Amino acid sequence: MTPFYLVIAAAGAGHRSGRDRPKQFETIAGHSLLTLTLSRFLGHPALAGVVVALAPCQSPPPDFPTDPRIQTCVGGATRAASVINACRALDAPGDACVLVHDAARPFVSHADIDALLAAFEPGRGVYLVAPVADTLRDHDGRTLDRDRIHRVLTPQGAARDALLAALAAPLSATDEVAYLQAAGVACDAVTSDGHNLKITHPGDWALADALARQPGF
Repeated sequence: MTPFYLVIAAAGAGHRSGRDRPKQFETIAGHSLLTLTLSRFLGHPALAGVVVALAPCQSPPPDFPTDPRIQTCVGGATRAASVINACRALDAPGDACVLVHDAARPFVSHADIDALLAAFEPGRGVYLVAPVADTLRDHDGRTLDRDRIHRVLTPQGAARDALLAALAAPLSATDEVAYLQAAGVACDAVTSDGHNLKITHPGDWALADALARQPGF
């Protein structure tokens, strides 16, 4: 199995979450969200190293794992800047597989990680997607063909040097794939097998807490 390195983007403020502090430090099922998310990866046999990007002057939560593979770095003013700082902090070869994951997605499965690693090629990007179940209409009331649309999730990955080069571009994008594609790097979509919920809005907390308390989580 391809060894991989992990970058966790955890420097955001999470203004939409309805909480008074960044959501990655809030608690569900007795653990901080950031620690729950990290725990999904630490048990994977192919994980070689992790860098967590935190906002300036932020410390990890009290239950942060004491795993020698984990280090932290100071994030930047944007997601791209945070991921650049984390990639630079990685002790990894330029062609190593780096997966970038949201701190607010604590339910990614090992099956999803395995599928991304199986699809990884040094010259291409990989990312998770999920089908759309709802009917979709644009603001003009036109129905969109949901079979031609998918939801984009994380992790998203590419070789370390490819990520660093792509993220340096002066774009204003919300995920790594947009930067990679703008740099001419082809990216392969991998369909997720699970929920992979991103905690974004106030109503997401109760669902996340219930899922995190399920046996076998």
